[in-house]
Amino acid sequence: MRLQSLMSLAFPTKSLVVLLIIGTVDLITTAVLHARGLIVEMNPLMRTFITQSEWLFAFVKGLTIGAAWGVMAWYAQQNKEFVSKACILGSLAYVTVWTTWFFGAR
Repeated sequence: MRLQSLMSLAFPTKSLVVLLIIGTVDLITTAVLHARGLIVEMNPLMRTFITQSEWLFAFVKGLTIGAAWGVMAWYAQQNKEFVSKACILGSLAYVTVWTTWFFGAR
């Protein structure tokens, strides 16, 4: 019962879990493909970090994912419905931008 309560605080909505998975998959695939010379980072903010080091990129990207998770998990205690909708829209936007950049760069 206690573990379930902690999990509910950490991951208050399924849409937050989906958004975190998308961000993590993006982090890993971008770092690996860049390290192999198969892609160029299209995000001008993150390009600065990945050109220095894939590890630096992963650290900064991980911090942004972690910060977003923390804020959303905290705010879900006040307005769970808003967080759920924001995560759904965020997931759709994330996938749309990533797909556009990935296929547009070819």
